[in-house]
Amino acid sequence: MRLCRMAIFVAVALAAAWAPSALAQAGAGENKDVTLARTALPNDLGIELLGRSIIYSFSYQRTLTPLIGLEVSVSGLGSGATSGGASETVLFGGAGGRLYFMHKDASPFVTAGAVMISATTDAGPFGSDHSTANYGYTGLGFEFRSRAGLLFRGTAYGLFANNAYFIWPGLTVGYAF
Repeated sequence: MRLCRMAIFVAVALAAAWAPSALAQAGAGENKDVTLARTALPNDLGIELLGRSIIYSFSYQRTLTPLIGLEVSVSGLGSGATSGGASETVLFGGAGGRLYFMHKDASPFVTAGAVMISATTDAGPFGSDHSTANYGYTGLGFEFRSRAGLLFRGTAYGLFANNAYFIWPGLTVGYAF
């Protein structure tokens, strides 16, 4: 878990170091009459394929400022009762933040957060079993948010847990409002 915290700290520190120069460049030649899509449409709902919840997740993001967004996500895998009467369910719940580098509708970003996994099974002779775990993630990606509300986001994630990491892609398609 120490590696996870260190990776998140490094991602946030790099983003904080780069953000002031990106803001200065974005403001230098920017037309102030043009409204940024992240400002006009600060909320978005999407489905991410692969990504931080391994297979898919439904997510909601609220853009707090033109360069900072907070996000929550949920995903579930499982089955109902099988012919043997057993069932298994795995739920993923994620929360994190996103820092954009440009004051434009298409912008690179960094993201970091954590995902909690909850697994329940009632298979086997010992009744119900429930366990939880969590892992952290950091990512570098690119987002396009159109003024009509269409959203595309691609991210390369680093998933961190128990002093190990895994690189995994994610592709989000959604609607901004």
